[in-house]
Amino acid sequence: MGRDKALLALPGDQEQTFLTHLIRVLQAQCETVLLVVRDVQQAALYAPHVSMPMVCDNIPNIGPLMGLYSGLRAVSSSHALVTAVDMPCVQPSMLAFLLSQPRDDALIVPVIANIPQVLCAIYPRSVLPLLEQRLNEGRRDPRALLDLAPVRYLPEEELRAIEPDLRSFLNVNTPDEYALL
Repeated sequence: MGRDKALLALPGDQEQTFLTHLIRVLQAQCETVLLVVRDVQQAALYAPHVSMPMVCDNIPNIGPLMGLYSGLRAVSSSHALVTAVDMPCVQPSMLAFLLSQPRDDALIVPVIANIPQVLCAIYPRSVLPLLEQRLNEGRRDPRALLDLAPVRYLPEEELRAIEPDLRSFLNVNTPDEYALL
């Protein structure tokens, strides 16, 4: 993208950034919201925009798997709903659906177009040792956990019953994708 996606203006609402919008949606659905950041510099960049707990990655610049690990280590609840800041269209109805799923030691992962949506999913803290194992193996992508941890996949048809256009899973990574948003 060439700049921090979290601070991009939400189209149609120049007062909100991706970050502030997502926090607002999450706070309406979750008892506690924790922002996981790459390092203290990123925390300082976000601090003027948000007033909430932040945790820095245990080791900066490793990638989203480290963010997941750092966030799960920091929460006290048995499970965490994980979302990515570059998914600015997450809908309250989809979050409510994910949060309504029965929980055990399995990840709860939506699947869209046969692709597991690991950055809009529910993770049990019980997977921390598996996350640590993957990180020690040099892995960076949360999908690396899928072949090691128990997973309950939510099929696309079930998700479309909640949100027919599946905008919640729209990911914005490039200027072209931002322009289309």
